[in-house]
Amino acid sequence: MTFPELLDAAQPYLSCFDYDHYPANFAAFEALAAPFFDALEGADGDAQIEELLALAERRWAALPRLRRGAQAKTDKSVLALFFTPAARRHSEGARRFAERLCERWNTRFPRSRYLPGDYDALVKGFDTDFFGVTLRNSKKRG
Repeated sequence: MTFPELLDAAQPYLSCFDYDHYPANFAAFEALAAPFFDALEGADGDAQIEELLALAERRWAALPRLRRGAQAKTDKSVLALFFTPAARRHSEGARRFAERLCERWNTRFPRSRYLPGDYDALVKGFDTDFFGVTLRNSKKRG
């Protein structure tokens, strides 16, 4: 699966980014992304990152003007919530690639920066406290 295909495959998951759906959607994305991450081993990451960012820009430029910003924001959300956390869990090479991709994205698009996500931190973020009482606890999820 190519990088744009990965971004597109995760877009439907963004509409149900919640406590009940994120783990299953993340697992589905992780399975889709595994061959992409495997192919990164031994590749020239910096050249590939520049190519991917240029591809993303061309992809946005091909859209009607009013949709470009929304698509860029969606792609950024997929990178932060799905791509980077999956890469971090996959392998050391994939983790380094995702971190460099984030750095280059933030340098290239400073008005649209993102922080690299971590699966455990994201799931923990769904835990809800109400006056010190935990209403939902990710550890209890089955």
